[in-house]
Amino acid sequence: MSQRHGRSAAASRLLRTATWRQLARVGNFFGYDGAEAAEVTYQGASRLSPTVSVRNGGRITLGAGAQIGQGCYLWAGDSTGRIVIGDHALLAPEVFVTASDYDFDAGDGPVMDLPKREADVHIGANTWLGTRVTVVAGVRIGDGTVVAAGSVVTRDLPAGVLAAGVPARVLRQRGSVR
Repeated sequence: MSQRHGRSAAASRLLRTATWRQLARVGNFFGYDGAEAAEVTYQGASRLSPTVSVRNGGRITLGAGAQIGQGCYLWAGDSTGRIVIGDHALLAPEVFVTASDYDFDAGDGPVMDLPKREADVHIGANTWLGTRVTVVAGVRIGDGTVVAAGSVVTRDLPAGVLAAGVPARVLRQRGSVR
């Protein structure tokens, strides 16, 4: 039996089959995200990185001039939760925004079998969400607000503030330090 780089021909064929199967899975995953991204509503010229992961894109709206960075996740709810991102909003890389989460107080069974809680997320105009910010269902972020990198936004933030932390809290008004 011929050997190729120390492997038998049968092992080499199996490796090729497994490699193609995995590539098909990856292609399917990214194809799914691309199809979902095509359903997003754009209210003007916006930029959505090709590496953004979108779920339920028909319930996501991007304002004019909004820019969504590499590796971001925009996950709208399965039935009602929407994500609305205002004009000129900037989401840095790897921001995670979800309009749906599990109602873990609804029972004792596996969390994935519990009902979901969906609530709209609104991110105002002229906002900036730093790298790896997480925004949970039901949150409203006011116009002009900046959220520092790594923060977790679990409650509403007013307009024109700098917020940071886990959970995010208001540190100060923007423009108050000169």
